[in-house]
Amino acid sequence: MEAFCRKHEAKIAGVLSCFDRMLFRGYLPIMSGASMAQFLRGEQVNCGNLKQFLVETGQRLKWHGERMAAEAGRPFEYLGHAGVRMERRARELAERDGIREGLVCVFSKLEPCRTFSFQYRKQDTYVKPAQRKCLHLYYYFMEREFGLVHVQVQTWFPLRMQVFVNGHDWLAWKLKAAKIPYTQCDNVFVGVEDVERAQRFSDRMTGLRWPAILNALARRVNPLMGSLLGRMQYYWVTAQCEYSTRSRARIGSYLRRSRAVSITSAALPITICATSSSTARC
Repeated sequence: MEAFCRKHEAKIAGVLSCFDRMLFRGYLPIMSGASMAQFLRGEQVNCGNLKQFLVETGQRLKWHGERMAAEAGRPFEYLGHAGVRMERRARELAERDGIREGLVCVFSKLEPCRTFSFQYRKQDTYVKPAQRKCLHLYYYFMEREFGLVHVQVQTWFPLRMQVFVNGHDWLAWKLKAAKIPYTQCDNVFVGVEDVERAQRFSDRMTGLRWPAILNALARRVNPLMGSLLGRMQYYWVTAQCEYSTRSRARIGSYLRRSRAVSITSAALPITICATSSSTARC
């Protein structure tokens, strides 16, 4: 990107870099077979009540989603066929109903997941990883700082979670709060009056209190936190992250060049390192 800017320096009026699409995944400390077996023993789950225990916990997650949607007067939809673009559908609902903050909708969908198989031998619990299909819930919230956010949770153990945020929407909120005029078209800034100040705002995104932000979202959608799960908290890693750089030409149009970054799968706060691919996975 630096070479591109040097080459077109005479034509460029400003350069703005910011985070784009960011996907975080959350894992509870029951991801391994041994830790899950220990958790079941602590809850006094055995071969006689295992099925009932698993069914009831899954139902609690589903009922929680249905109740949240009903209390907010928002739709809860089961997507039984492929081809539905959930984010687009959520944005359409938010625009149609004028939602600026709060729950937009909840989608449920049967999808593959990483879970466990259970065996009992002489009252000992044998738990090992397995691939199954289970119901996943997709919550779409309109957040004041982040715009449209989705939080996905699988309803079978180990209850893996996924959170999607968009860095452009966060930066747009910062610009609006600072009263800096800007023009945003879909997911692109086509004009920013004070590019240097906007860049300073953008650079602060890595310093956000990400664990607190993500765990607050997790507590909204997982009713087992603080009850069945006790003091367990999700451990968050960045599964995918995009970092874009766009150059504004002096004639008013944008010379677009994008680069991606990899955010390490360590505990947040996040660390950034450059990569040449469009997305990076941990």
